Amino acid sequence: MAGGITFDPAEFEAFKQGAGGPTAAQAAPVGFDPAEFAAFKASQTTADTGRETGALNAGARGLVDGIPVAGPYILGGIDRADAALRSYQGGTSYADELAKAQAYGDDVKAAHPYAHTAGEVAGGVAGTAPMIAAAPAAFGAGAGGLVGRSLISAASGSGLGAADAAVRSDGDLIAARNGAIAGGVLGGAAPAAGAALGAGVRNFYEMIGSRLGPSSGFGPAATRVLAEDAANSGGVAPIRSRMGELGSDAMLLDASPSFQGQAQGLAVRPETRQTVTAPIVTRAGGMTDRLATDIDGAFGPAVSPQAATNTFAAMRRVPNEAIGAAVDGAQAPVSARPVLGMIDDRLQTARGAEETVLRRARDMLAHTDPETGWTTIADNPRILHNVKQEMDRVINYGDPGLGVAPGALARKDSAAQAVRGHLNDLLRDQVPNYGAANDVSAALARRMEAIDQGSQLLRAGQGATPPADLARQLAGMTQGERDAMAIGTRGAIDQAVGTRRNDLLAMQNLLQGEGGWNAANLAQLHGQAPVDRVVGAVNREAAFDQANRRIVEGSQTAQRSQAADRVAPRTTLGDDFGGTVAGAIGGPQGWALAQAGRVAKAGINAVGKSADIARNRELADAVTMTQGDRLDALLAALEARGAVQQRAAALGNTAARGGQAALLSQSDRARPYLPAAFPALPAFSR
Repeated sequence: MAGGITFDPAEFEAFKQGAGGPTAAQAAPVGFDPAEFAAFKASQTTADTGRETGALNAGARGLVDGIPVAGPYILGGIDRADAALRSYQGGTSYADELAKAQAYGDDVKAAHPYAHTAGEVAGGVAGTAPMIAAAPAAFGAGAGGLVGRSLISAASGSGLGAADAAVRSDGDLIAARNGAIAGGVLGGAAPAAGAALGAGVRNFYEMIGSRLGPSSGFGPAATRVLAEDAANSGGVAPIRSRMGELGSDAMLLDASPSFQGQAQGLAVRPETRQTVTAPIVTRAGGMTDRLATDIDGAFGPAVSPQAATNTFAAMRRVPNEAIGAAVDGAQAPVSARPVLGMIDDRLQTARGAEETVLRRARDMLAHTDPETGWTTIADNPRILHNVKQEMDRVINYGDPGLGVAPGALARKDSAAQAVRGHLNDLLRDQVPNYGAANDVSAALARRMEAIDQGSQLLRAGQGATPPADLARQLAGMTQGERDAMAIGTRGAIDQAVGTRRNDLLAMQNLLQGEGGWNAANLAQLHGQAPVDRVVGAVNREAAFDQANRRIVEGSQTAQRSQAADRVAPRTTLGDDFGGTVAGAIGGPQGWALAQAGRVAKAGINAVGKSADIARNRELADAVTMTQGDRLDALLAALEARGAVQQRAAALGNTAARGGQAALLSQSDRARPYLPAAFPALPAFSR
């Protein structure tokens, strides 16, 4: 009997012949091994159960049995369910079938111990890993130092080991104690072992992935530093987006603070200073031209507001001459009596500047002879037209001599405006050709006024125009008046753009100040897309200017020094502190040995220094690259490297959790190696 299985030597010989083995005569001198035959039969079927005992079945049962605490219950449930089914189908005893199922478990484990063990380990990992993932802090897999996590893991491993051992030993206290000890030891080592395994998997994957990925065009050392900067920048996608915003003159150093810090460090290194600063200085010199190009592209070529005003004034002379000819050539008189009636009516309530203007207009339209007291009312169209023009002048510009401030009579409902309008209506109705010529002249005058309004539209402070007010104003304007106002705003922008850095700041304030009112007002006149282009251009130049300040002009000294230390090449000989100590302890011989070591180290450092300088030169070339094929290749390589690092990190984390789960779940495997009895403890000796 071997493992509960009978065998027959004749059967073994027959099998060997049927399987293509030696004949009985050939085998006779050799004989046969009963254990060999028993093992073979166990690997195929058992006499008692008739079930296959292949390695796959052994691994499957081990997988279930290896689950901590719950595994034995699950496996027992499977055996009982199998026994119940076979008892029902075959009409046999449930107890006999259960005994066969349990014997089968022993047989398959004995036939394929390695497969069963592998399954147990896999089951332990599969059962423990989800618990670690669900509550990492409880198993020492969360945040914190290694010592603290190891203590937590030891405690949880001890509890898990004790519970698992108790289940597998039917509550035996010795087994539970040994399980707790084994679990605590393995749990204490699990965080460190998991971290080591995870780091190994991560580094191996990164090493393979970096060699299979696209070329960056730079050496491995420079690529590694640039990849770190890209990761600190949030990845390649934000870098591409930022450089797209800044346009073709943007350099990699403009993409993020990390790359700009790298450039700051390189700018103070003698081997890379010129490479970094020269292109930044050259770019700074083109600020005005770039801004002018963007402004012209957005708003069209610059037009001088004064030149446009002069043009409209020259054009206005033609209709004004026609007005003069109309009033001078009028055949019928135009009585001012209706206007005088309006003036007398308004004078009853008018006060201040308004009263002054109305009385002046009345005196010009009606003359009373002091001797006779006779009043003569003007009926000459030229006189009425001259009075209207005088009122226009005072209403629009004021008259200090009369005590009328500019704008004091600008209200549309003022008495002066009403009288002036009545005069105009009389002349339009009764003087041929007056109305048509007056309309042309007034339209040109409104365009001249719109230019002036546009020039003042972007004012700051209390003079700023709310966008809603401008919208109402534009609603009452013709397209020609809107175009004239746009000329005025275009002139204000031209005045803000100069050749000095302060002009850039002024332009920023002009566009983005007053809570965004100016940009919103410009969009109403010129369209949103042109305004966005100019705002983007100003922001771009501000970013370029900031890079110039930080990198070239030496601001933020602390950051520059820190970044420079990061890329500083290693020294060669260094100090001789070690030689001094060695000489003091070992005498001349000790000093000589220290010097020999120092020279050897200097040789190594000399080679390393050369490599560091070469790396720095590549970094200087990289951070000052503008958009193009080389930068695209670099970013593609960094993006691929970042993806590899993410996958490597994920695999490393999985391996770390898996390694930790493997140790935490194997206390039952280590338990048999612990003492079988407690030390002298009264509580258990009774």
